[in-house]
Amino acid sequence: MAKTAGVVLAGGRSARMGTNKALLLYKNIPLVEHMSQLLRQSGLADIYISGDVPGYDCINDAVRHDGPAQAMHNLLERFESDYDRLLFVPVDMPLIEVQVLNELMGHDGSVYYDGYPLPTCLSTGRETGDYQAVRDLLTAKKARRIDLAPAYKKSMSNINTQQDWEIIAL
Repeated sequence: MAKTAGVVLAGGRSARMGTNKALLLYKNIPLVEHMSQLLRQSGLADIYISGDVPGYDCINDAVRHDGPAQAMHNLLERFESDYDRLLFVPVDMPLIEVQVLNELMGHDGSVYYDGYPLPTCLSTGRETGDYQAVRDLLTAKKARRIDLAPAYKKSMSNINTQQDWEIIAL
């Protein structure tokens, strides 16, 4: 089995939310901790937080708020001698289920769900390019699309606004 680490992507501005999404309480814990717990429950021992979350040990983005694709690209290069793959989850997808993450890790190489660029499991290594969108990075990594079981579609909901949060946090 490929040596895999988990990464919580928490480097966004949270501009539409108006507050740092990583620190919103979900089930009485900050989202960043909730997402880290999900990665641990999926069997990963090594978990990293990408971005800048006050009070947490994070790997800061090379250029702050440069977007998830560039952060992912930099981490894939940084960890190429430590891990075979990295499983990336966004901090703002609290409903994701462990089964969804395990399904990604159960496939070889770089994979993601059709219609959902995140979460994704990508092979480490260097790729040349400046990635503005996660989909561009998925293409460069030759990531394969896999089908998401219909039962898990709701778990792919993410939060961007207070209205999204009110719906999910119920």
